[in-house]
Amino acid sequence: MIAKLLSWSLVIPTYQREAVLLRCLGLAASQTYPPKEIIVVDGSPEWQQTRQKIQQQFVPKYPKIRWQYVQAKRLSSSAQRNQGIELNTADIIFLIDDDSLMYPNCAEKVLHIYTTDTEHQVAGIMPFLSAIPPDQTNDTKSIHKQSFFKHRLLKLKMKLRGMGKRFIKDNNIFIPYDFKFYTYPLPKLIQHMPVHCVPMMHGARMSYRKEILQEIRFEETLERYAVNEDNDVCYRASRCGLLLQALDAKICHLQAHHGRLSRFATTALWGLNQVVLHHFHSADLEKFKQQFVKLLWRRIFTQTLKDFLDGRWLFPSTQGAIFALRHYQIVLSHTSEDLKTWYPKFQQKLIEQDQRFQK
Repeated sequence: MIAKLLSWSLVIPTYQREAVLLRCLGLAASQTYPPKEIIVVDGSPEWQQTRQKIQQQFVPKYPKIRWQYVQAKRLSSSAQRNQGIELNTADIIFLIDDDSLMYPNCAEKVLHIYTTDTEHQVAGIMPFLSAIPPDQTNDTKSIHKQSFFKHRLLKLKMKLRGMGKRFIKDNNIFIPYDFKFYTYPLPKLIQHMPVHCVPMMHGARMSYRKEILQEIRFEETLERYAVNEDNDVCYRASRCGLLLQALDAKICHLQAHHGRLSRFATTALWGLNQVVLHHFHSADLEKFKQQFVKLLWRRIFTQTLKDFLDGRWLFPSTQGAIFALRHYQIVLSHTSEDLKTWYPKFQQKLIEQDQRFQK
């Protein structure tokens, strides 16, 4: 007989996405195995208004949950996540995006795995990604039906994107600090469970044991929508234990764009943030540089393909990858200590100049 399930908390960084956040929190609070606490760290100017709505809408309905809605000390998803982790008191911490929608038994399925792993060989678990939101109605589904022509065009785009992903090996767009991904045998205690091992986890649907996040924190040198923050933490966590995907615990990531950076800024920071992180953690910086330049050229090709297929004629993603290629050596010219003060300012300038792509 399985022991009592471990407790869990939910930590969400958010910025100016109230509508989808409320939807996310409603689904999280109504889990079949409810959270001990829900912690939201909001960087929005109007954060107090959203907090008031949550206090009125959810707190009376879910009084057993400890609700913490706080203002972000810094507008950085990494810093906001760390701020939430500091407030955590549960055994397991779920770190999801504000547009990630949990299926009703998502947390319970994940917690069964953690609880069964009594030897603590599992460091982190991510739920299985579903394309259909758990709260989607039949009326909503009908809105998304495509005409025959649009459906065929979409299939063609998917095939071409698949070719691009295979070319760049898109599952490996983060270069490991030790130039290898860690693998472990599946513990006997959970071999009967519907799980499989993964080298990394998706930042919109992560969970970790609290002791892992007490040792490994998100890199706060990264500003705003901190691209590669999840890869950094996942990789360092994988040194401590196994990363799994729970196949029967489902979650939907809407990928809402409101409140995010432009494609130009996101792609540029994907590259440059990785350079910064390797500056801090790489086992061999020269080897990283060689692999990174090759990766960037492949990335330029695939981003050009994506921009073309989606009709983005300013080619923002392509220009972002080219920007990273032109500036990565400037980042490497600084010492690790200098980067902690210089790089946040550099990011802010980049974000400020990307307004032409905000469409």
